[in-house]
Amino acid sequence: MIPTDARSRWRWTGGVLEDSRVLHFWDEKKKVGRLFADKDPDSDDPDVVWDAYYLYGPDGEWPVSVPPALAGESKPGPLISSGATVRSEAEELKNQLVPLLR
Repeated sequence: MIPTDARSRWRWTGGVLEDSRVLHFWDEKKKVGRLFADKDPDSDDPDVVWDAYYLYGPDGEWPVSVPPALAGESKPGPLISSGATVRSEAEELKNQLVPLLR
């Protein structure tokens, strides 16, 4: 999500996100990054969020029937936890995630 990003250079998982249930996606057009953007004026790109997590539980779902005018504004829910950067919030993410895996 920064100007130097390139799919060929993206290899970091740090051993943290290596589970058969985890999927990694490359958002070339930044669609998800734009959807979740908080419009941070101090960001290199305030219209795109990156290096963040959003955790949804087993009841989490993306709204299916959203009017076309609001399609870019709809987000899944209910949100359990979120944070950034992923590495700095790893312990909090773990604390929120482990109970869901039981």
